[in-house]
Amino acid sequence: MSTTDQTERRPVPEARRGRPEPAEASGPAAATAPPAGPPTGIRWAYVMVIVATLAAIASNVFEIAHQVDTGVAGAATTGDLVLTIAFCALFGFFAEMLRAGRQWGRVLLTVFTSLGILFTGLGLAGIGGRPLVGPLQGTLAVVSLVASVAGLVLLFVPSVNRWMAAVRGQSRTIPQRLRKAVLTAHVAISVGWLGLVTGMFAMSVAGATTSSAEQQAAMYRTMSMLDEIFLGMTSMFALITGIVVGAGTKWGLLQRRWVAVKFFMTMGVMLLGFSVIHQLILKANELVDAEAPVRGGELDTVGWSMAGSAALALLSLVFMTAVSTYKPWGPTRWGRKGSPRAGSSRADSRRGGSSRADSSRAGSSRATG
Repeated sequence: MSTTDQTERRPVPEARRGRPEPAEASGPAAATAPPAGPPTGIRWAYVMVIVATLAAIASNVFEIAHQVDTGVAGAATTGDLVLTIAFCALFGFFAEMLRAGRQWGRVLLTVFTSLGILFTGLGLAGIGGRPLVGPLQGTLAVVSLVASVAGLVLLFVPSVNRWMAAVRGQSRTIPQRLRKAVLTAHVAISVGWLGLVTGMFAMSVAGATTSSAEQQAAMYRTMSMLDEIFLGMTSMFALITGIVVGAGTKWGLLQRRWVAVKFFMTMGVMLLGFSVIHQLILKANELVDAEAPVRGGELDTVGWSMAGSAALALLSLVFMTAVSTYKPWGPTRWGRKGSPRAGSSRADSRRGGSSRADSSRAGSSRATG
């Protein structure tokens, strides 16, 4: 038998080309079993999140008590109380999901801790939102801010990143029933948010164009009521449910461009409402109470600024609705890294390279024979 016949009948290279390499099939992450429990960084991050949440809740309770004592408590105070209870439950739930190794729990904690740091910092600086009442509330705000920063850093230390990567495969997505329930809530709340902003835009235009002081005062007071009771709560829960639907499902929060655009635009509209529209509504009501002239004065500037800001928020929400419907664009670089196609193409290229090398060796063997 010649060397050429032996080479042609040898089945080993074909079998190797048909089977994936053991290292490609398993990988280092699959070879290493997940740790039995969360690392120390997770435990301390959990503690910091709880401390920051309790400090923020205590600060809010003191503010509500101040409103009751001064006789200014009303429907807005009830809204604050509902938000306080909801945030207490949500942050506790997110912290428990973090300890269970849920990636979407860490994402939610990261987003809302960052928002808490931003809003607390703005409150301490006196730039936006409600002013802090007394040194006790200021101290609680500082405690919440420091604990939030510490917890946010601990969420991404190397030991936490390794542990989350080890358990990610078995706990990345939320259950199907919960996904459908959260998606239903997200759509309903988002529709309500869009309706509120549409109504506030219409009222701001009516207030900026009317010549009747009574009608203008009615428009701005109604806007203040909607802003205090419904707008902040609706936008916040639209963001929460949207993040759960994105981070806890196959779409991911930053793996598709359309989801990432919606996420950042939602936070942008929330910041626009908190730092611009809310302040303009307060200013408009102060001027109305001071009996400022309806036309030709500062109320004109405030009214049209409010109408322009509401129009920007409305257009942004309509754009996000269209993005949710059409789902344009492709994956982000994080989505491409985790894509099965990317992994299979890399594996195919490696197999193709080994096949070409085997063919080259076979050809040289034939030439030698």
